[in-house]
Amino acid sequence: MRNKLVIMMCIMTIAATFTIAPNVSKVNASSETYLKIVSDVTELGPENVEGQNFTVRCIIENVTNLYGVDIQIGWTTEYIRYVNHTKMIPVETHPGGILHQQTVPVKDDVDENASMPGAALGTMYWVAEASMAPAASFNGTGTAFEMTFQVKKQPIFFDSHIYINITSSTLSDKSGSPIDHTQVNLHILLHGRPQPAGPTINISSINYKGSVPYTFDVNVSILNLDPYWDLGGFDIKVSYDPQVLEATSIIADPDGWFANFWSNTLIIKNETNNDIGRAWAAVLGLPYENGTHTEPYGNATLCTISFKAYASGPIEKLSDAYSLAAYPHPERPEPPFNNAEWSVPIPFNVTQGFANVIGVMEHTPLTGYIVTTESNSSVSPIFFKLGIPTLIFNVTGVEGYTGYCNITIPKSFMWSTVEDGWIVLVDGQMVTPTITEDAENTYVYFTYSHSTHNISIITTSVVPEFNFAMMLTTLLAAAIALGLIKKKK
Repeated sequence: MRNKLVIMMCIMTIAATFTIAPNVSKVNASSETYLKIVSDVTELGPENVEGQNFTVRCIIENVTNLYGVDIQIGWTTEYIRYVNHTKMIPVETHPGGILHQQTVPVKDDVDENASMPGAALGTMYWVAEASMAPAASFNGTGTAFEMTFQVKKQPIFFDSHIYINITSSTLSDKSGSPIDHTQVNLHILLHGRPQPAGPTINISSINYKGSVPYTFDVNVSILNLDPYWDLGGFDIKVSYDPQVLEATSIIADPDGWFANFWSNTLIIKNETNNDIGRAWAAVLGLPYENGTHTEPYGNATLCTISFKAYASGPIEKLSDAYSLAAYPHPERPEPPFNNAEWSVPIPFNVTQGFANVIGVMEHTPLTGYIVTTESNSSVSPIFFKLGIPTLIFNVTGVEGYTGYCNITIPKSFMWSTVEDGWIVLVDGQMVTPTITEDAENTYVYFTYSHSTHNISIITTSVVPEFNFAMMLTTLLAAAIALGLIKKKK
């Protein structure tokens, strides 16, 4: 008698309907034989599980006289992707598997573009194989195949579900007759993960001490951008005080980071305005013709602003909810998307910048004598007042901040011979300075609330040569005045 190859319905069209089926269904179910899709996991999340692998097995349980199988399973691909599989046939090669050798393989195919009636585009695995006489029938419990999947996407806020369903199954005995069995599909609860935190907009700061004006660059960066937010454009307005800072240029997306994710980018704004103290960069991403793009992510520089600084001052982002805008995602029910068909603002934190510029300047209020100022304010030229030894100048800074000035005065020019002999007036009001000295210089340090102030520094003594010159000047002025009076008479 010829060996009989038992292969039940091995080459068949995909006729099973892939739906969210009940967990258990019967196929001529009068026996206790089960065909189950099982996994070690029943839930995934709510922590971030994107990229996590998990394994499922197809188990035939409590079967008698099994000689051939024809099994198809399917799954939708919204949340998971197929990684690999292992067919566990025959049991002599794969302990714990099914069927005895020799076997004839007919199907062992994964179709990643299977269109299954009643469901979205999905993926299907089809295995069909049978033993060949004189192989023994298989009895008991064994695994037909193992498959590895990966979570490629996880919902936000809301839970969802992963279904891996048996779409068609035939188990046959040695005579080719079907074996009654019960199908058990796999359901895994996929918890929604917390919404990723919004990114940070960081404005860089600088610290400098030296001659002014000082030229430097400030980067406005985005930090820790999760691809979930799908940044579609940015509109960044940065403010500064034009009394102490002057913006000379602004460059949007200087490294081309944002442009890498789009077919093209549209530069909407790229300008500075020193009348009102504002630098403005706005860029929009344009998708490819098929509407696709790659979601921006990571850390990058959104724009670079070049400044010329005369003193210290803040460099701050102006308040604007739409500074970062997400690409439209009408399929997302969670806020801030709320199924809107238009762009929505991305939440973000801000780290403001500050130009800590300490200007060191040399002044010559009297020929041959140099007075040095160190200040976070803009300092005007210093004027020496005749009569009482007084230095007069202005300081300018950003309102709301504390200014200071430390002025170095050579003892060969001005000094005091009495205790508390130095007086500092700010807009005519006396303040208490800190006076230190060494063999060569006196150091006068004082603070004030920033705006524009007139400063007077008065002491008891000044270089004698200047007193003599001042006396000559006074006598000359008196002589000229007397001559004019006589001439008039």
